[in-house]
Amino acid sequence: MPPRINEFKFTGKSDKLSKKRREFAVSLRKDKRREKFAHKRDITPAQVATFVETTKVGKTIVELVPFILDDSDPAEQHSAVVELRRLLATSRTLPIQATIDSGVLPKLVTMLSWEAAPETQYEAAWVLTNVSSGTADQTMAVVEVEACLPLCNLLLSDVEKVRDQACWCLGNIAGDGSMLRDMLIEMGALDHFLTMLLNEETVGLLRNVSWAISNFFRWKSPPAPEEKMGLALSALSDALTKHEDQEVVSNVCWSICYITEAAESFLDLILEHFGQVFMGFLRLPTHDAQLPCLRALGSITAGSDEQTDSVLALGLLDVMVPLMSSPKSNIRKDACWTLSNICAGTTPQIDAVISKNLVQGLIILATRDAAYKVASDAAWSLCNIASQGEDKHRYYLLQVHSVESITFVLSDQLDVSGITVFMDALDNLFEFAGRIGDDTPILRFQESGGLAKLHELSNHPSEEVSTRSFELLDTYFSDEAAELAELQPEVHDDAFAFGTASQDKNNGEDAGGQFDF
Repeated sequence: MPPRINEFKFTGKSDKLSKKRREFAVSLRKDKRREKFAHKRDITPAQVATFVETTKVGKTIVELVPFILDDSDPAEQHSAVVELRRLLATSRTLPIQATIDSGVLPKLVTMLSWEAAPETQYEAAWVLTNVSSGTADQTMAVVEVEACLPLCNLLLSDVEKVRDQACWCLGNIAGDGSMLRDMLIEMGALDHFLTMLLNEETVGLLRNVSWAISNFFRWKSPPAPEEKMGLALSALSDALTKHEDQEVVSNVCWSICYITEAAESFLDLILEHFGQVFMGFLRLPTHDAQLPCLRALGSITAGSDEQTDSVLALGLLDVMVPLMSSPKSNIRKDACWTLSNICAGTTPQIDAVISKNLVQGLIILATRDAAYKVASDAAWSLCNIASQGEDKHRYYLLQVHSVESITFVLSDQLDVSGITVFMDALDNLFEFAGRIGDDTPILRFQESGGLAKLHELSNHPSEEVSTRSFELLDTYFSDEAAELAELQPEVHDDAFAFGTASQDKNNGEDAGGQFDF
């Protein structure tokens, strides 16, 4: 840490204050297909039994099973699979678990190998896709009947819609955890997908393929093998030059973003090969790929100071105003998060943020944005300037009334780390204001309800937070701190005594000051 930081009180927290927050970039994208076709369900065996016995859909599933298992009439068998698929696609209650419990899944897996009956292959894969869109246990049911390898083989089918449906099902499975992802990688699924990404021509299929690929890299604990990440980056680079569909491009950028978050060893390579491409999307008025592009660059700013300089050299700060004004809260949030990483950097990097007049935008978002996740990251950026910057930066923050913005966001909605970051920033600003003989920041803090918040946080269940609150009260608001300390309960022979310094607890004059429990 620079020597100047050590001159201030409570320097033990300075490392935490200046920590860049790579972990904030790691947030899983909602699986749009899973959200569209099936919500996660908590289902009990009793519910399944009741569903099967009493509902029309449940009875129908039971009635369909004999026809699906019977190979003597292929046409009738195919019709039964189609009907099962329709029930799964349209009912919003419990048909997934009922389908699993009917025992029909192994037969559906057998059908995946029926090359002479591609329509039945397609319908069987569709049923398995809908089953795999359920809970983790329901997805595992598809895996346990050994559907994965036949599905991987279907990626080589001559029939496009069969390839498409197999892709969809495998994408669901890959998105359900790193263990299943690694199993599919061993089976060659990812290699097939990367080939399809460059060779397929139908937009709908390319959307599914690019989405499935992104699911192979979304898991970070552990991440995908680095060898596979490197191979994927090459194919993803080619795909960005080949495809123009926004959804396909967005999915490709999500894959790159996930790799950026998962493997620091690829940061320089990604910056070199994709930095200008990302900036091209961020300069557009709007594009589906803007969020993954911004998040990827934000992850790089969480790296070394040199990597942050490289991102700034791309002109990222020049596009921050429209990004901070985006109607999409996730983009506003990631813009502020990225700025918080930059503001945790070097003096020239903080200078650059201020020179682009971005602090004013951060103050507006901190105090006015309806999304707390946006406001908190905006205020976090101000905190990083206060704690990592120099006196000239703190002076600037005081001039633009940043104390009020930080105070406005400070609350127990932040986690313990966030609360201490905010309180340490206020401490640095108050300490500097005291050195220059300016008491207005203290007054503004009080007028903004800061004292009430410190009192509230002094009762926080975290000892770190409560102790830090008392430290601030004692240092800058000693009268209030003394009053608060005097109101703390004292135990006297199994009784709690409450009082103030002006009261004589032994003379009996304060009849209401003692309560026996």
